[in-house]
Amino acid sequence: MTNIAIDRTSANTEAIHDSPFIEINGLLFYKEDCKTPQFLNSSFVTRLFDEAVVVDHFVLLFSNLETLTDYAHALIEYGAQIIEGLGQWPQDFCPNQDPLPDDLSMYFLSVLMPSGGILVLAAPHAPHDQLDRLLQERGFNAVHHVALRVNDVDTAAEVWQRKGFIPLSTTPQNDGCLYQWLFSNRAGQMVELICRQCQGEATFSCKNIAGLRLCEEDVEKV
Repeated sequence: MTNIAIDRTSANTEAIHDSPFIEINGLLFYKEDCKTPQFLNSSFVTRLFDEAVVVDHFVLLFSNLETLTDYAHALIEYGAQIIEGLGQWPQDFCPNQDPLPDDLSMYFLSVLMPSGGILVLAAPHAPHDQLDRLLQERGFNAVHHVALRVNDVDTAAEVWQRKGFIPLSTTPQNDGCLYQWLFSNRAGQMVELICRQCQGEATFSCKNIAGLRLCEEDVEKV
């Protein structure tokens, strides 16, 4: 990825930035003063659950489409570039895909920050859907998931399983370019391992996303 300003294939401990997250009983929350475009532009090499990591992208949750759009405008004014969206996922992104449960739909936008990091903005599309329940349970600083850039998903999976994270599917999703695997701890915090085998900044593909999103249904039962 020629526009990436930092080496995002390995976590150089000398380059680690302050984390935008705080861990509480196994769950991640955004620090309130760290949700600014300026801070989130420089926090992609950090520490997570005592592990030096390179963040590929992380997800900010909003209560509705209006607040999501307002924040997106602030990011664009800061210099971010839209990658995916804005639209209602999945129908606006994967119209030929078999329908998923309406409970899993959302408003979705991803942007590339000037530093080369990716932010995903998501909001419930209807009252009491999955994202709305998550917001009601954990609040607006809840971290839906963090995607970690790795060179070898299987090797990284062993590291995170030793930390108590369990895979949400028996095998990763792999479309030939994006190799993705979701994990969750017993508190219900999700971490995604992602290996980019092709150039590009997309956070999902229509081939991968159904498997990834469907396995999230099990997180509420963990």
